[in-house]
Amino acid sequence: MDINSLYRQFNDEFWDYFLSSAQARNRKGKTWDWWAYKRTPVARKAMHTYLKTYGAPNENPYFWVKRFPEPVPTNYNGAHSLPAVPLVRALYNGTGGIYTRAEAELFRMDIKGDFVL
Repeated sequence: MDINSLYRQFNDEFWDYFLSSAQARNRKGKTWDWWAYKRTPVARKAMHTYLKTYGAPNENPYFWVKRFPEPVPTNYNGAHSLPAVPLVRALYNGTGGIYTRAEAELFRMDIKGDFVL
């Protein structure tokens, strides 16, 4: 994604939630730096989902972005039940597992093939 598209995404999907917050004053530049350059696309998507669901937290957005937990995909290897969606064998941080195709693509995993029972 180019920097202009990323900045539009920041404004439309993130910063709009903090516009009325007094704690957001003079924090946009620093928050943008963390959001765009130090957080993964998966974390940015999770933050947007959180904001859509719960609205902006009552805290400084810069610190909220820094503290927001990094999402982790669900590894279904050894699970007793599997979701009824396409599954793949993939590597996440060098470790193999069974993931939904959607999560494997979202986390940009090295997909080794479809998972078939």
